[in-house]
Amino acid sequence: MNFIEYVKERWITYLYIMLAFTFSLVVYLLDKSFNISQSNANYIMTGWGLLFMTFVALDYGIFNSRVKRFMRYCDLKASFEELDDFAYPTDKIYAALVHNLVVEYEQYKADIDTKATEELEFITKWIHDVKVPISAARLTLENHEHDLSRDLYQSIDTEMFAIEESVQRVFYELKSNRFYDDYKIQKVSTKRLIAHALKGYSNFFSYNKIQISIEGEMYQVLTDEKWSGYILSQIISNAVKYTPYGGHIIINARKNDNEITLSIKNSGKGILGKDIGQVFNKGYTSSENRSGMKATGYGLYLSKKLSNMLGHRLTAESQYGEYAIFNLTFIENETIHHVTKM
Repeated sequence: MNFIEYVKERWITYLYIMLAFTFSLVVYLLDKSFNISQSNANYIMTGWGLLFMTFVALDYGIFNSRVKRFMRYCDLKASFEELDDFAYPTDKIYAALVHNLVVEYEQYKADIDTKATEELEFITKWIHDVKVPISAARLTLENHEHDLSRDLYQSIDTEMFAIEESVQRVFYELKSNRFYDDYKIQKVSTKRLIAHALKGYSNFFSYNKIQISIEGEMYQVLTDEKWSGYILSQIISNAVKYTPYGGHIIINARKNDNEITLSIKNSGKGILGKDIGQVFNKGYTSSENRSGMKATGYGLYLSKKLSNMLGHRLTAESQYGEYAIFNLTFIENETIHHVTKM
């Protein structure tokens, strides 16, 4: 506590002292019969001044010491064992209140953690359970492909893929909350990452006659293969949703100094300039027409969140009416690499 804060805390005390001094001075000046030599008056005033300064110094020191003691008590999570160390009853009352709040908070936190763990276990089990009927439905659909019309097959396949994507998104969102317990940084080929991300989208390229091109050299990047693969798959999913029938998606890999960037460019209407800063916001979706798959406004948000956790950079650019580009940049970072060696 600095001196200004101390004065604000004790202003009533000093106001009372100043009023007492003023009263004494007024009595001395008005009472003509009050005889006292000038030297004695000076001695008295000097004594009062010294006593006042001594009082201020002692009071400030004691008050500041009490504040520091109370702050240390709070830093120690308000243990009851420390209560007896308080000499002032007021401090002890405040300390007891803080202790009770800490106890209630810890209990509340423990209850929340327990409920969160139970909910996580339930959702995780549900995700694994629901994959079984999804896989069975997918297999049934493929076995009866020739029994269904092309439009019906495509419609069911699209909806099935949307369900799979949604389940996967829930899974990765849950895992992201425990990201630092489940990652492995290592050198991975950009070719491998791209191939993993494209897996599962071949039908949609065929349905909408979308051309896919892969350009540039193949590089080794420092990342977690699973998490980066998911980020790229979400970017490609977004590109497929907004690429018109007969459009084109280009995946390009390039290197600039210590940065390697994978760019996914799709033809189409792109993104309005006023909206480009919102594409990574949770729940953001464009009002533009989509081709084949529904947008939830969550995939890019999760991709941005995960790329930040990995130390990568995810950005977007667009020329409205022509194209949109999403850039995932891997930065050579030896510190991240050393973490995995420990």
